[in-house]
Amino acid sequence: MSSLQVYNSRGNEYARIVEAYRDPVTKKPKTRILKNLGRVDVLETKEPGIIERLKRECVESKEMNQSLRQEALMRNIEKHMGGGGEEATRGYPVRNYGVKVYQKIWDELKLDNFFDYRKKKDSRIEYKIEDVISMLVMSRLMDAGSKKRSYEKKDHYITANEMGLEQVYRTLPFLAKEKKELEKHINKQLSQKMQRNLGVAFYDVTTCYFESVRADDLKKFGYSKDNKVNQVQVVMGLLIDEEGIPISYELFPGNTSDFTTLIPIMDDLKVRYGINKMILTADRGLNSGQNLAYLQQMGFDYVMGYKIRSASQVAREYILDESGYTQQGDGFKWKICNLDREAQYNGEKKALRDNLILTWSAKRAEKDRADRERLIEKSKRLVESGSALKAELKRGGKKYVQMTFIAEEQVSFNRKQVEKDEQLDGYYGIQTSDKNLTAEKAIEIYQGLWKIEESFRVLKTNFEARPIFVWTEESIQGHFVICYLALVIQRYLEYKLRKSSLNLSTERIQDALRSAKITVLPGLKSSGQDYYIKNESNEDYSSILAAQGIPEIPVYGLLGEILR
Repeated sequence: MSSLQVYNSRGNEYARIVEAYRDPVTKKPKTRILKNLGRVDVLETKEPGIIERLKRECVESKEMNQSLRQEALMRNIEKHMGGGGEEATRGYPVRNYGVKVYQKIWDELKLDNFFDYRKKKDSRIEYKIEDVISMLVMSRLMDAGSKKRSYEKKDHYITANEMGLEQVYRTLPFLAKEKKELEKHINKQLSQKMQRNLGVAFYDVTTCYFESVRADDLKKFGYSKDNKVNQVQVVMGLLIDEEGIPISYELFPGNTSDFTTLIPIMDDLKVRYGINKMILTADRGLNSGQNLAYLQQMGFDYVMGYKIRSASQVAREYILDESGYTQQGDGFKWKICNLDREAQYNGEKKALRDNLILTWSAKRAEKDRADRERLIEKSKRLVESGSALKAELKRGGKKYVQMTFIAEEQVSFNRKQVEKDEQLDGYYGIQTSDKNLTAEKAIEIYQGLWKIEESFRVLKTNFEARPIFVWTEESIQGHFVICYLALVIQRYLEYKLRKSSLNLSTERIQDALRSAKITVLPGLKSSGQDYYIKNESNEDYSSILAAQGIPEIPVYGLLGEILR
C-alpha cells in the first residue's frame, strides 16, 4: 500500500510516495520509494494545501483498494463454495490460530534467538531446532500428548513448520544440556519485562511417574504423591516467584526424600543469580533442622509450615491453651510465640531463634475431620482384612492401626490415637526466622503456597507432564524442559492478563485459544493460493486479544497473510 512520507534532509522537508512490502527472502517488512515529489515548501508555494490533500488521497486509495480486494476475495471464495455457505466448507482442513497468543509470549521472551545462538555451539544440529522446540511447547500448551503425537498433529496449527520425527527426538538431549542456560535467559528476560520480586519465593516437591517398573539411576521406586506404588518415578523440586512464574526446578531420583531436595536447588540459585536475600516459603515437609540451619547460614529467611501433630506434650498444651489468641471473627484465631532450638548443618550447631505463629480455623477443622474419617474407615478395613494389610499399609492407612507382638501378631483399631488427633483439629503452625514479619504478613506469605500447588496441578493435568513416555535420562530431562517452558509461558501470560484486569484460569485460557480456528480452502483455481475462513471463537478469546493488544484476523483472507 502506498502512502505519503515527509522527511528532513539538510534542513529542508521533502515529500515522496512510498510503498510498504514484505521481503520475499527475509519475510521482514520493508519500504520502497515510488516517486520523489521534491521540497515541501516549493510544492506548497505552487499549490497550497497539496501535502494534506495527497495524504488524504493516499488514505482513501488505500481504503478503496482494501475494499475492492476484499470484495474480489469474497467473490472468489463464494464461487469456490458454490454458494453453499458453511455446508460447503465441510471436509476442508481446520487449523488453530489461537496458538499465536502463546507464540507472542514466546517471541517476547526471545526464545528463537536463544535457541538459534545455542545450537551454533553444536555442529551436529543442521536443522532449525527452535522450530521443533516451539512445536513441542505449543503442543504441550494446546493439546498435550506424547512427542510422536505432537509431531503428528503439528499441522493442526497455523504456526506449523517443516521437520522430521527424528529431529523431535534429537532435540530432547539438546534441551537437557541447555536447561541451566535457558533458565538464566528466561529469568533475565522476565526481570527486564516485569517488576519481578524475588524477595519472596515458594518451593515444593512433587513426583512424576512412568508407565514402567524398570528402575535406573534416575527412575526409582519411592513414595508417590500420585499413589502409584508399583511404578518408577522421578522427584521434581520447583521454585516459583510470588506471581506463580517458575524461577528454577530440579529433578531428583525417585526415592529422594522431600527435605533433602531444598539445599541443592537453593545452592544453585545463589551461585547462578547471586541472590543474597530472600524469604523462602515451603510446607512442613521441607521443615527440617538441617534445612533451616542451612538457610540461615546462607543469609535467607524462611516461612515454613510447622508440624503441630508431632509437637511435644508441652507444646501441645501451649497450643490448646486458649489464652493469648487473637480472635478474628468466629472462624479464625492466632497467637505468636518464640520458638528456640538448635540445629546442625555441616557438623556445626546453629541456634535458631524463630517466631511460631499458631492458627486455628473452622474451615481447617472441618477438613481435618473429613480427612481423618477417611483414614479411620481405611484403618478399620485393614484391621478386618489381614490379607490386604501389608499392601495397604504402604498407602497411608496404618495411622490408626495398632499392632502388637506379645504372643503373636495382633491387629487392632487405635482409638487413643484418634482422640489425640481430634484435639488438634483446625490448628496449624507457621515458623519464620524473620522477626520483622507480623503474624498477619507471615500468614499472608504462607498462604501463597497455593500457587505452587496449582502449578503442580497444571503441570500434571493440563500439560500432562506424567506419565512419562521417554526412557533415557537425557530424554527425560528434555521432556521436563518442555514442561517448564510451557508453564513459564502460561504463567507469564496469566500475569499479563491480570495486569489488564482480566483474571482467567488456565483452563479458560486454554479453552479460549483452542476455540480460535480457521477453515482452509486450498488452492483456489483462480489464484493458485490457499484461502481461509475464520470460524467462530468464544468471548474469552476476544477478551484475551484485547488485553494483549493483538488485532483479530479478518473474517476471510489469504492463508499466507496470517501464517507465522
